[in-house]
Amino acid sequence: MDRTQRHMDEELNLRSFYLRLIKKIWIIPLAALLGALLCGGIYTLVNVTFGPARSYSTESKLYIKFAYDEQAGTQVDYYNAFTWNLLMSTDDILPIVMENLQKVGVSKEQISEQEVIDSVKAEIPSDVRLLLVTVTNNSQEDTDLITDAIDEALVNYGDTNEAFDSIKLIARSDSALVTYTDRTFVAVIFGAILFAVAAILVLLLVDALDDSVYVPEDCEKRYKLPVLGVLFEKDSKDAFFKNELQAAYEKYIAGAERVVLIASDSVKDAENSKKDLDSLKKTLGSGLDSQLDKVTAMEIPGNVLDNYRKIGASDGVILTVPAGKRCGSMTGHIIAQLKKHECPVLGVILVRSDEGFLRRYYRIK
Repeated sequence: MDRTQRHMDEELNLRSFYLRLIKKIWIIPLAALLGALLCGGIYTLVNVTFGPARSYSTESKLYIKFAYDEQAGTQVDYYNAFTWNLLMSTDDILPIVMENLQKVGVSKEQISEQEVIDSVKAEIPSDVRLLLVTVTNNSQEDTDLITDAIDEALVNYGDTNEAFDSIKLIARSDSALVTYTDRTFVAVIFGAILFAVAAILVLLLVDALDDSVYVPEDCEKRYKLPVLGVLFEKDSKDAFFKNELQAAYEKYIAGAERVVLIASDSVKDAENSKKDLDSLKKTLGSGLDSQLDKVTAMEIPGNVLDNYRKIGASDGVILTVPAGKRCGSMTGHIIAQLKKHECPVLGVILVRSDEGFLRRYYRIK
């Protein structure tokens, strides 16, 4: 099993995870706000700013009395909504509609046949004897003109077609502005929920792929090495962590004569090892000067071939791992290289840690 797979299979330290999540919790409401603004803005642009032109509509209800089909022994009943919509554009009805429009002074240039076809919709709600005709047009005047012309044409069709005894107009609504339900609020809520959920999933995914360590115990579980203590990113006067580090240093390092300190993130910046050694000396103070003088800072051996000889000649290595920095895989690689060269890892120090985070983690007031 490779190192990356081991990191993915590690048991999640929930306390550490939630404490870190609290610092990022602002991302979720921010994402929800952005989602609400984005979806609300898109809905407004599509349906209001660049929405469909204002249109007007009328509804006409016509009662159909079908003729008796002597051959079938029943009334004609094969006219459905599809049939009526098809008839509106045929020579049986459309020419009559255009004639009716011309009678009231409307030419084909003003209202074309195609405009009539596009404006008219026929429906059979339930009873085949009830025909509902809806006329929708961008002009209120044209809507009324087309409605009157189509109603008259349908009544005439009932008088001339042998499939009907009659078609009568029983109701007609006045032309009215077509209104649409404002779903801006729904779009805003949808956007907020969608982006909030997406933000949560992204945070979980990022944490799942995070191979960094934040607390000493996680470091010990992963690398199976003793963690001597922690060094903070900022100067700390807290004796608790200093005493832990000093006690562990005296136990694991004091007897070694030639010690090398390697920062696991020194692959790109060789100065990181030196900075970590300076921080260690400053934290432990003058009481351990004689022992700390035996420690030499070194960048990752792979950068300089001669470093492999130096670590081979040393009594062991102190490995510093920056807290919260994604170099977990590199740390595992360094440990593997040191084992190949039979160089013992005397201990690990978690460096550049967040003191406030660790105090919250350990509930130290």
